[in-house]
Amino acid sequence: MSNTNENIHHLGKVCSEYCMSASEVYNMLLSKNDGDFPLSFDTVKYMVLKDVSTDKLKMIFTQEELKSIFSNINLKKSKTHKQKIL
Repeated sequence: MSNTNENIHHLGKVCSEYCMSASEVYNMLLSKNDGDFPLSFDTVKYMVLKDVSTDKLKMIFTQEELKSIFSNINLKKSKTHKQKIL
């Protein structure tokens, strides 16, 4: 794991309007467990892609973690999801 603790704050803005901290977003993405949160794992995953640059994600997660989190991403859905949020 790289400088995760230093860089995790980049996830803070993603779900702050849903009262989710950077640490909660980080833990949800790694565990894929969204039972205790107001948003689903898929929703948070797409929000992170929209709001956090690839370079910052690489500073937060290892390459293997990124593959695990975003392995089944649907780019078409990602674009549609972005439009719905805007």
